[in-house]
Amino acid sequence: MYSSRSHTRGKGYILKIPGSERELRVLVNCKTYPAVSTKYVETVCTGGVDENGKFARLYPIPFRFLPEKEKYERWDIIKLRAYKDTKDKRPESWHLAPGTSIDVEKKITSERRRWEWMQPTIFESRDAMSDLGLTNGCVEIQPIELYYKPDNRKWSESQMQAIAQGDLFASEKERVGLGDRVPWQFRLKFRERSTGLEGDRKVLAWSYYAAYQRNKMSEGEVGALEKISERIRKSIFNPDRTVYAIFGTHSRIGKWMISGLYHVPKTITQLRGFQWE
Repeated sequence: MYSSRSHTRGKGYILKIPGSERELRVLVNCKTYPAVSTKYVETVCTGGVDENGKFARLYPIPFRFLPEKEKYERWDIIKLRAYKDTKDKRPESWHLAPGTSIDVEKKITSERRRWEWMQPTIFESRDAMSDLGLTNGCVEIQPIELYYKPDNRKWSESQMQAIAQGDLFASEKERVGLGDRVPWQFRLKFRERSTGLEGDRKVLAWSYYAAYQRNKMSEGEVGALEKISERIRKSIFNPDRTVYAIFGTHSRIGKWMISGLYHVPKTITQLRGFQWE
């Protein structure tokens, strides 16, 4: 159960927009690498698709502090209560209601069923989404290069203070890994399929960084990075798959980021002729 009082720090208030709270039923399509802040200690931004084919950005979710039965995975359908707030103007953003429980219904394992949920979120380009006032969505891309580069090895002083405060509320199990920062970032050079516009972005998918943490003890840092990178390359450079970048903008600077990658068998994507001319 999400509790704003248990895991909120710092000053300032987020105001709920009256009448906006409702129950959401969402297919989770990405979870980003946990962020540390003075306000929420550690949170995960989660993206998904609702039953109307609209993208939903769920935040803040203190994933580490959730009961085990509420810890969802990618491609799970979840239900929860959320509302719009006055701070985040992005149309896809939903703020979890304090006290809400996350009901993990089931996992969608069929590529065809995932595609049925995901297809309405696919756009021709980032510019096409911007023209519609959207800040989340999928764009077909041609991967050019998947690589990794060094990142900061430590959190900032204020973030470390937030982590120290979080320790006061965390159980022994919850403390494991709290404060660990992956000192590397996975990045992707790509080309938009429809426009030819090229880009180079950090990929925020939590699964990549969690896999690195699991493998670094046995493989070493570089060995773990290579192992994860090769696994990703094998899928995104597979000629039998169509690759989509799940894009989202930053709440403050508005820059497009890659929250995750969605690589689908072409036998699925060609069923309904998704071809950009």
